[in-house]
Amino acid sequence: MKKTARRIMAILLSLGGTILALYVGGYWLLLRPIHKLYLGYMRHAITLGLLLNSFVRIFFSATVFGSIWCIFDILAGFFRDEEEEN
Repeated sequence: MKKTARRIMAILLSLGGTILALYVGGYWLLLRPIHKLYLGYMRHAITLGLLLNSFVRIFFSATVFGSIWCIFDILAGFFRDEEEEN
């Protein structure tokens, strides 16, 4: 594979992993539970199930974010670190 194609593939994998990690870890597991807790507080409708579900999601959001990003960075590393064939 040519050097430029490998670089483009590595960049696309890194960028895609970062965007996916932000979407899943940042939006689905961090911002949405915080927003649901806020709405429950404003409506005076916070339940134990809502609290537990939100706290578990918030707790695991950084782990999921880091895991997704690491997996895609490892995949990009296969293209980034490939030695030149002479």
